[in-house]
Amino acid sequence: MQRPSSSRRRVEAPSDPQSQSQSQSQSQSQSQHLHLPRAERSSVPYEASDENRTDLISKLPDCLLCSILSLLPIRDAIRTSALSSRWRHLWKLNPLHLHDSIFGFDHPNNSQTHLKTLEALVCIASAHPGPIHSFRIFHFTKPLFLCKVDTLMETLATKGIRDLSLSFGYAGRLRYRLPSSLLQCQSLRKASLSACFFPPSPVVNSCFPNFRELTLEFVFLWDHLLQCLLESCKQIEVLQLINCSGLQYVRLNCAKLQKFTIHHQNHVSESVHAKEVVIEDAPELRSLRFGESTVNHTRISVRNVQKLEVLGFFSMNATMRIGKTFSKSYNQREMSVNRSMGLPTVKELAVLVIGPFNCSLLSDVLRCFPCLETLYIKGYIEQDQHIGFWERQAPFVFCENHLKSLTMIEFCGQGAEVEFVKFFVEHGQVLERITLVCEDKLTADSRTTLRRDLCLENRASMHLEVEILNEFDFALDSREWASLFYDSL
Repeated sequence: MQRPSSSRRRVEAPSDPQSQSQSQSQSQSQSQHLHLPRAERSSVPYEASDENRTDLISKLPDCLLCSILSLLPIRDAIRTSALSSRWRHLWKLNPLHLHDSIFGFDHPNNSQTHLKTLEALVCIASAHPGPIHSFRIFHFTKPLFLCKVDTLMETLATKGIRDLSLSFGYAGRLRYRLPSSLLQCQSLRKASLSACFFPPSPVVNSCFPNFRELTLEFVFLWDHLLQCLLESCKQIEVLQLINCSGLQYVRLNCAKLQKFTIHHQNHVSESVHAKEVVIEDAPELRSLRFGESTVNHTRISVRNVQKLEVLGFFSMNATMRIGKTFSKSYNQREMSVNRSMGLPTVKELAVLVIGPFNCSLLSDVLRCFPCLETLYIKGYIEQDQHIGFWERQAPFVFCENHLKSLTMIEFCGQGAEVEFVKFFVEHGQVLERITLVCEDKLTADSRTTLRRDLCLENRASMHLEVEILNEFDFALDSREWASLFYDSL
């Protein structure tokens, strides 16, 4: 007997009013969405539509387009003038950066080519309606160039020049007198001038209000001129005097000076060096570099070293006073070291070893730099007198957490020098590299013997690498210290 078919009724749990309202709103939105009219497809292809054919970049204002062009090399920026009439003159509004490498000034023996190139540069600088921010030429080696240089200097001064690098000969063979128009250029921020001199009565009052960096090489100066220049450069941060003559007593009072370098070649006569360099007030001084010849012939005094980070060459035999930590007068036999007034801010140090010296004094000097990260030692450590000295020394404070690089220059590989390097191998816990610069190229057997004597298997840092270089390879790799090291290499 068949049962009559009955419809099954699904019983659901009653839902809360909030969920019912949410479901109703969702259904209403879906119904409204379903009834929206469909957008008609355009019969015009995508590539050919008027909207996509519009040049949106060309609609940007000139200031933005010039900012874009400033990121391109000058040749590529000029090529954009062929795009359209909108771009034809935009590159002219952009600041120019004229360098000798761009215009083929790398052939110093072709005077005729140089003269034509210089004439072209004068024409470009005069015709360019926009500013000229940087200009660099290092091959003014012929007197026939100088008639064009005066016109060029006047043009650059009116074009808002900011960065200027010029060289008028080598080692004093040609010197150019700087025009007064350049000295009155208030837009100048950085200048590197070589083999030139200032006029007898330079106009330097209230000049260079925005000046930041000044490098003078083979330039004749005198004390009053340098003082007037620095007084007019209230914002100067970097001052480098390389192979400059005429100075006797240098006094520096620069509130914002951060880097100072004075350096002479070793072969110049003693009369060329300044007799005294005193840095009286430079509270922001961070980098202080002296050449080897300068340290030997000039009295040096630095009074404010609260922020000093880079120091070299430091010589224990030189007449030098560094803050309240180191002092040695002309008649004093050895340098006085006040270890209670250490220099914890110094991170990079170059020590010059001249003649016989006391290793205990070197140890006292190094203990005044507890946060040292990079150490250069240049000179000769006597072999017989100090055998076993470094084996008895306690490790320096900077060996534990700071020292990462040690460089020995004029390394001979014998006696006390090996013990000195071995001391850092065994105690430099974060030491990453030891560079040994040898006067003579070592043979393979000599290198193997040297590595064995250093006992590298007992090194405190597993990341330590020992590199043995000759003088030429080191000269190419020394980078920022190159100007101080090269003369003796």
